[in-house]
Amino acid sequence: MRCFQAVAELGGFTAAADGLCLSQSAVSQAVAALEKQIGARLLVRGRDRVTLTVAGEAALAETRLALAAVERLAHCGQGARVLTGSVRLGVVQSAAIQLLPGWVRQLRAAHPRVTVTLYEGTDPEVTGWLLAGVVDLGITSRLHPDLTARPIFEDEYLVVLPPDHPFVDRPVLDLAMLTGERMLLSGGGCETLIQELLVAADSRPEIVAMVRDNATLVSMVRAGLGLTIMPELAVASDRAGVACRGLRPALPRRLHLLSRSDAELGPVAVALLQIIQGAAPMRQAAE
Repeated sequence: MRCFQAVAELGGFTAAADGLCLSQSAVSQAVAALEKQIGARLLVRGRDRVTLTVAGEAALAETRLALAAVERLAHCGQGARVLTGSVRLGVVQSAAIQLLPGWVRQLRAAHPRVTVTLYEGTDPEVTGWLLAGVVDLGITSRLHPDLTARPIFEDEYLVVLPPDHPFVDRPVLDLAMLTGERMLLSGGGCETLIQELLVAADSRPEIVAMVRDNATLVSMVRAGLGLTIMPELAVASDRAGVACRGLRPALPRRLHLLSRSDAELGPVAVALLQIIQGAAPMRQAAE
């Protein structure tokens, strides 16, 4: 079952073998044995990757549930002993820098033997990883009807300006005021929302570059290459040499902790989920 899950989630037998520290032959034989026991073909080998059959889709969902139950069962006799195991976490860049270290520190303090594998990406990437089973938990502003969402943090989008920009004297800015301004667009996943808002406000800034990394984006603004719009959390620790101004009307962003079915979560994922939900970061999201 573990071999089948790894092949399905990683997209191939070679990647699964590497992840499980097994030979490719052993993984292939294990999957073939599972197909024989179930009595159905679960995977179709393609040129570049394998795909799931209809039976494979159903079997993968049941496999995740079964393996999570096995992991929980293995910890039933531990009592007060520390937790062991791992959790895979997908996080957007701003949360990875500002929020995640404290949560992982709490997890490791309570359970020193656990491991955390971090996948850092854009909002759409984190949601996609969850749906594909690549990660157990995800922190993102992008929701999906097939995922459970728990609000954990809220901030606002800000206009980030070079220190000598004429708009620095204004406490808040309208989007329409950005028409004709040189703008650096964030490539971290929120660019679609920002572009839609600019269109709705009939604002036409000159988009001169799209920058995925937040630190690079702030550095380019600091160098006078243009202004940008980004979440408050993304510039929380790096405002030297730039000016941040609010938008009118205010544009809030809510981060959520996303997961698939709670029944699929292992003990380490549950422990981290509880820490994140019980935390009180810079600004806790309202229910």
